[in-house]
Amino acid sequence: MVEQYRQQLDNMMQREISRAEFLKIIGVILLGLTGIVGFLKNLHESVPVQKAPKARQAAPGYGHSAYGR
Repeated sequence: MVEQYRQQLDNMMQREISRAEFLKIIGVILLGLTGIVGFLKNLHESVPVQKAPKARQAAPGYGHSAYGR
């Protein structure tokens, strides 16, 4: 199966293309990457973030009152 993909890739790389075709392919790739990155960013922002519970402050003990100072 991997050999089949390798052969297809080799065939694509051996094909001659014009400058216009090359620029179209590069444009599609850049648009695709931009779209994927934007989608992942939106997905990350839409997931609610669970905040860690706040640490409780220690209850005042001996020495916190006026008598302990």
